[in-house]
Amino acid sequence: MSTHARDDPTTAQGWDAHAADYARLFSPLTGHIARSMVCMVQGRLPLAPRMLDIACGPGDLAVAAANVCAAQGAGSVLATDISSGMVALTERALAPLSAYAQAEVRDGQALNLEKGSFDAAFSCFGIFLFPDRLAAWRAAAACLRPGGFLVTSVWREPEHNELARVQIEPLMAALPARLTDPPPRPGWAELMTAEGLVEEVTAAAPVADAEIHVVDATLALPTPDAMWRGMVGNPLSGALIARCASNERDAVERAVLEAFERRSGGPDRPLLINASCHVLIARRAG
Repeated sequence: MSTHARDDPTTAQGWDAHAADYARLFSPLTGHIARSMVCMVQGRLPLAPRMLDIACGPGDLAVAAANVCAAQGAGSVLATDISSGMVALTERALAPLSAYAQAEVRDGQALNLEKGSFDAAFSCFGIFLFPDRLAAWRAAAACLRPGGFLVTSVWREPEHNELARVQIEPLMAALPARLTDPPPRPGWAELMTAEGLVEEVTAAAPVADAEIHVVDATLALPTPDAMWRGMVGNPLSGALIARCASNERDAVERAVLEAFERRSGGPDRPLLINASCHVLIARRAG
């Protein structure tokens, strides 16, 4: 659930700093999706499955996978993330399930794990953010046995994803023109569509039988300010906001908060936003 960058410690440090806020504010949303991802392949896994979580974030998917193993009394989960802060949160979450799971700091673009050793490799809102996604898709597939599952989630395009619209539209309108001309486009924009996601993953890695599922959920935040603080702390949106001068940043904050408060009904009211993602499930070929 967090991004990786080979030999770039600033990326890990950014997610280290954001780990606690991510777990508190956004993990209730992404954790629901992570648990759904495990459920969507659980019935097709062998007994005593070996599962890998790439960019584990605060550990929601790893916990769900470990609970599958615990229910059977067999199997194992390896959770990985470039961020030591995220790994620490995952280790804490996995403590009651330590007989079935462990967490390690690893770069998802170069996992250095035994080839063909896992029955399923998951990445919940992780690989789609990586600087070298193609290397990460290949690394994930290499860890799978033939027929093993590669499962990942990616946010849908703004017209189908209210969460993206609610964050992006007021921010782009408030930022100085020098930062939005031309409009910034995320590097993963081509993965927002089901066709783009399938095309990239199947071209990069030896996988087949790709299927796409739409998963919807609601993000509930206690106040509009919590959303703004989360955006500032996120290494992606925060980097754009950080390019503002201090007076510009104050104006952007006021404008974005006003938009959030209009939606919530006031500064002390909860902010509820619908979110939509694609979940891709594919099998390791060969």
